[in-house]
Amino acid sequence: MRSKIFPWALIAALMLALAAPLIASAHTKITVGPYDVEVGWVEEPPIVGVKNAVAINIATTSDGKPLEGVSTLVVTVSMGGQDKQLDMHPLSEDTPGQYAADFIPTRRGTYTVKLGGKIQDTNVAPNTNVDIEETIDASTLQFPETQPSIGDLQNSINDLSNQLSSARVLGIAGLALAVIALVLGGVSLRKKR
Repeated sequence: MRSKIFPWALIAALMLALAAPLIASAHTKITVGPYDVEVGWVEEPPIVGVKNAVAINIATTSDGKPLEGVSTLVVTVSMGGQDKQLDMHPLSEDTPGQYAADFIPTRRGTYTVKLGGKIQDTNVAPNTNVDIEETIDASTLQFPETQPSIGDLQNSINDLSNQLSSARVLGIAGLALAVIALVLGGVSLRKKR
């Protein structure tokens, strides 16, 4: 029995080893002057409504040495025709050359990271854009029950708001009719006296 399981375990381990570079390739590498810049998400897969960050890894092209102190690099994220400039900070003290720019993606889809400013003395070319991995709805990973998405909750709020507006109009109309009925009742009592 054991001899039958071993080949399958070996095949599974080999497949995982071959798939590892594909999994890590969710980051995109570009060259900016003498630097290699890798852009992606800090947490993968990125989930709508969950705090994440754009990951930016910078190293010299010649020797792969991590680059520190890149405060003049400008990071902007773009989605659906809207842009937001992000604050970049070192990912941690233990990871030189690795930076993060925090934000919460609120829509499903592909975000574009726009780089600008400078890396050391090297200008980053305008329109240096990188599309990063598509965000997914949390429901694809939730188990055993899925929670409503932000969009579903917003639709429910809008429906309740519309119903409240209709109830308010009906309440005002009912109050107006009650006042008219009281006035008519008062007039009718006066006429009888």
